[in-house]
Amino acid sequence: MSEKRAKRIRSRRVSFSIVLAGVLALVAGMPASALADPVSPPGWTSNIPLGMPLPQGVYFINEAYYMERSGDMIPGVDEVDAVVNIPVLAWSTPYEVLGGRFEAIVFTPQLGVGVNPGATNGSSLWARDFYNPAGLFGVAWDLGGGWSVSNFVGGFTPVDTFIGNYLGGNFWTFADLLGVAYATNGWVFSANFIYLYSGEDLDTGIRTQPSTLDVDFAAVKHVNNWQFGLIGSASTDISEAARNNWGDDEYSQFSLGGLVGYTFGSVTTEVFATRSLAANNQTFGGKDTRISARVTVPLFNPPAPAAAGMK
Repeated sequence: MSEKRAKRIRSRRVSFSIVLAGVLALVAGMPASALADPVSPPGWTSNIPLGMPLPQGVYFINEAYYMERSGDMIPGVDEVDAVVNIPVLAWSTPYEVLGGRFEAIVFTPQLGVGVNPGATNGSSLWARDFYNPAGLFGVAWDLGGGWSVSNFVGGFTPVDTFIGNYLGGNFWTFADLLGVAYATNGWVFSANFIYLYSGEDLDTGIRTQPSTLDVDFAAVKHVNNWQFGLIGSASTDISEAARNNWGDDEYSQFSLGGLVGYTFGSVTTEVFATRSLAANNQTFGGKDTRISARVTVPLFNPPAPAAAGMK
């Protein structure tokens, strides 16, 4: 092989690796100011009313979604597809703190991402991996009158994998989640506010991820075993971090969509879809469509206490 041809090949590889870095960041809906973000995908907690205390027990929640994004993106990228799976374990303990239920949540997301699917010019790529595991611990209070509120604190652990270094990151992230819910006449209105603060990259010592604030919300009507409603999410940077080659604009987005669900015995299934109505970022641009499916399964609930006077 000639030296001239070898240089061209190396140049194409370098260029595509740069595109991939931006694309992987784009898939997670992360800010352009960083190449990595362990933040869970926008909207994935919509219609999970974390403000409401769970009945005592252990629950498994699995959510999977497909995302397609196209439009004004970085050069060389016309379309990005992704499949995300988020398995969650939630434990509503028998313990109370200040009159509220002490609960714990852990999850480890997985991701498969395709760049320019079906392209024949060598720019198509597929990759899959795990990214930042998370653990949150908090207390949920029933305030009466249909109102409830919770607060969870915890964080995301570093991950040093191929996709993880772009969608997540090799750094620790502190998380604070405030859940608010109101239930009345078969309606459940809920909002989960998520604040995240990331530390320095463990390899470089540079803080690349800005602080972010997300809110996932839902207004859902329950009719017998059915539920129908409106869901959405909004996200924004609230601080700066070290800027990369993709530009200096802060990231923000607003998405809206609909949900339908049905409960089979103790198992609840939901299908929902959202579309970006607004997205601000000079470099990435584009709007995405997400189609999601969620199943919630109680793994264990303690038997109800016997009524007074019964043996």
